[in-house]
Amino acid sequence: MQQEDIRIQRTLKALRQAFIELIIEQGYEAVTVRAIIQRANVGNKTFYRHYPDKEALLYAVVGEMLIEGQQFLIPPDSTVAAEQNTLNAFRFASQYRDVLRVLLRSPIAEQLLGPMIEFGISEGERSFAGRGLPTDLVSYHFVASMMSLMRWWFERGTQYTPDEMAEFVNKLLIRPMSEPST
Repeated sequence: MQQEDIRIQRTLKALRQAFIELIIEQGYEAVTVRAIIQRANVGNKTFYRHYPDKEALLYAVVGEMLIEGQQFLIPPDSTVAAEQNTLNAFRFASQYRDVLRVLLRSPIAEQLLGPMIEFGISEGERSFAGRGLPTDLVSYHFVASMMSLMRWWFERGTQYTPDEMAEFVNKLLIRPMSEPST
């Protein structure tokens, strides 16, 4: 039984890795299930045993990235925590820069990033409550700005480090949004 679990894990890892490589090389829309199967060196039935289509594989890959990324976040109960989360987010994103750059440009980006956006909005509502503005408005503004700034950063390659980008975001968004409202 355990040997079978190890084989399944290896197969899933091969499928995910092949998919990520193909997305980086070709863009999401151009990737086919056949190409994934060939790159991962698995059979047709094996792919469909685990995923009904490439969209399901995409959601599995993104879901894993989100779970991994959320482990680096701390409860946003202060400006310091929010600034640290910004830094952690950019450091994490830099690990997946190539695939995120392609995915953020794809037509399904908003749908794909829905869970990330919802997480950012719920965290923002907790962080920015009591500012004299509707918290959902502030949260949407923050998440949209972060997504735009991530796209901007990815398009410019390694011009700025994750630490520099976090500092830019902290100056542009976190600190002004954390100041007491008048």
